[in-house]
Amino acid sequence: MRFVWGALSLVLTAFAVITVKPELVAADYALQTPFAQMIAMRGWIVVGFAGIGVLFLVFGLLRFLIAGRGRIALTFSIAMLLVAGLHAGTMYSRGLTDDEAISPGNADGSIVLLQYNTMGGAVESSDIAQAIVDNDVSVVTLPETSTESGQEIVEELASQGLDFQQFDTGTSGYEADYRSTVMLVSSDLGQYTQEEIFSESSSPQALKASPVNGEGPALIAIHALSPGRDHMEAWQNEISQAYSLCSSEPNAIIAGDFNSTKDHEAALGLSQTCTDAVSQAGSGGVGTWPAKFNPLLSSPIDRVLTTAQFKGADAAFIDLGGSDHRGVLVRLDPEGSAA
Repeated sequence: MRFVWGALSLVLTAFAVITVKPELVAADYALQTPFAQMIAMRGWIVVGFAGIGVLFLVFGLLRFLIAGRGRIALTFSIAMLLVAGLHAGTMYSRGLTDDEAISPGNADGSIVLLQYNTMGGAVESSDIAQAIVDNDVSVVTLPETSTESGQEIVEELASQGLDFQQFDTGTSGYEADYRSTVMLVSSDLGQYTQEEIFSESSSPQALKASPVNGEGPALIAIHALSPGRDHMEAWQNEISQAYSLCSSEPNAIIAGDFNSTKDHEAALGLSQTCTDAVSQAGSGGVGTWPAKFNPLLSSPIDRVLTTAQFKGADAAFIDLGGSDHRGVLVRLDPEGSAA
């Protein structure tokens, strides 16, 4: 019987270790139910493995003290605690800074971006406008936001002397807001024009705005399908297209609700990846969904990616209420500039 328990503990330990970096040996499984959903919540994985480790530690110690046995349980408990530590270390390496405002930075070419899934416009337009003003935001990406809600924000900003262009999917507030997206761009960045980005019907919701004069980054707002059990293939296709923009867009800032994390991106095995600006700014381990959870127990699916021309210099998170997401603010400095 000892052999059976020993073999079982080895199998479970091997599985636990694979979850730390699933793209190395189990990339396909990392993109399938239920593992795709599981690895999106590293904070809960830490809690789960730590809890299992403590449980078997107590059981092993009691068994050792009472019967002189329990070595397998003790060894297994140590393995689980180590795996929990590796997951926690991964989150720490991506950054756990959770501020509520962007710190002042280099104004020479810097861009402050706000990404916020408003859950069908549930966040008050006036609150979003005030966050834009307070943080000197110049690019705003708003998945699940109708055209009318975007116009309300633009009007509120205009009343405060700020001029923003609006790009959107032309979705009415009376329609389903899931497939709606709004992007706002400050006139301080120059004139932008909206362009087609994906022609396939199975592509992620996306907006692209390019500078009219050809100078400056393309700005792209993304909203990919969520990884539901009944449409995993469609989800994989959408996130693959979204992350493939990193190889097809030479100078771009790509932000949105990717409904996937850095781990899913790695599991896709793409030849070229963007820079994760939120991680670069020291906050990549902080989650944005669901907002009701502690940020360390939430999933970081609201992401800001850049090509080589920009670097994430600072990041912060805001919760204005109403949405199941938190908003993420990122200050992007031109690569090579002083922090």
